[in-house]
Amino acid sequence: MTAPIFSELCNCPRYFSDRRIRMSSPMSSWLRSLRRSGAPILAALAITTTLTVAPAVPAAAHSKLTASTPTDGARLSTTPGSLSFTFDQKLQPVPSWDAVLVTGPGGARHPARSVWTEGDTLYATCDRLGAAGTYTISYRVISGDGHPIAGHITVTLARPDTGSPAAAMSLPSGSVPAWIWILEFATALVLVLAFRRWRSEQGRSMVQGRLETTRD
Repeated sequence: MTAPIFSELCNCPRYFSDRRIRMSSPMSSWLRSLRRSGAPILAALAITTTLTVAPAVPAAAHSKLTASTPTDGARLSTTPGSLSFTFDQKLQPVPSWDAVLVTGPGGARHPARSVWTEGDTLYATCDRLGAAGTYTISYRVISGDGHPIAGHITVTLARPDTGSPAAAMSLPSGSVPAWIWILEFATALVLVLAFRRWRSEQGRSMVQGRLETTRD
């Protein structure tokens, strides 16, 4: 009795197909459900991880101006002989001579004569301003972490300045004026170009010598 039934079942592949479908149906439903909910789950995990880790990483605070001479909004009776800008972090050496620029009435520009940094302070000296009016003193520096900082203050010259500027502060010991940095950079550039030209000529001479040896 058993043999005929087994034989009949073997000859009926649909029976096994239907059984396979019925057996795998719950598993297939679970997989489809997981696939549909996978993206939201991953998104939720990413958000949770971000919220957990982010508070442990302090935000990088960039340097900011804390004081200046003259102060922002000051009313002056004469040209200040020196300018200073103090920040809450140490500054890198001034990379250019236009790190401080004074712009007066009508857009007249008055570049600083000497610019240098010492610790957390930027210093500059300037010539006589001239006409009365509002002046914008702009600064550009680089903080110790390499972040560029730019800003400005505004002062008012109460009357035309026809005399000499107030006494300028002397360069502090150990500071280097901007023009020295420029001269050193130009010298280094000339040396590099000369060295590259010398190497190129040496290479051509070696190649020419090998060609002549091969011909002989």
